[in-house]
Amino acid sequence: MVRSFAAILIAVLLLGPAAAQGIADKATQAEALADDGKFIDALATLDEAVTALWDRAPLSFRRGLWVAEPPNGFGVYNPREDSIFAAGDKMIVYAEPVGFGWAKSGDIWHADLIVDLVVKSTGGEVLLGREAFQELEIGSRVKNREFFTTITYTLPGIPAGGYVVETTLRDAVTGKSGTLALPFTIR
Repeated sequence: MVRSFAAILIAVLLLGPAAAQGIADKATQAEALADDGKFIDALATLDEAVTALWDRAPLSFRRGLWVAEPPNGFGVYNPREDSIFAAGDKMIVYAEPVGFGWAKSGDIWHADLIVDLVVKSTGGEVLLGREAFQELEIGSRVKNREFFTTITYTLPGIPAGGYVVETTLRDAVTGKSGTLALPFTIR
């Protein structure tokens, strides 16, 4: 009972009373379904609550980091030991965006994220910017939330020094946007 109260209190603070009540109701329904041995139905009910949270969330990143090599799947990556590169090196970003939207066309759900790039000095001076650097289009029969992307930057001729790369995802479905800022050093 205390756990349920704490979950409701947190939901009220984050989402407002109406949304929190809906999430609390879903949790209660899921618990009753699980008590009846209907675990698939209980998971589906909790998934409805998670979807409500996802839809309200800003576009942001659960994870975003430099990786040593292209990942093999969601969560299957090797972080770099540092963020020091030579000019012209392949600089690979692993990112797990959350809060993006889906639009349905026939039986397929579509997500459409546009990637913008800005490279700044550590003092904030914009050195390079490119809108619509890349586009991420996803089609699925379900609204996948375990989604990752990799973005590879190659900056030949960049002088030695400290920088920040800002990767902004703009969601063509919802209009939301979120930025992941990663510092790096060129030696």
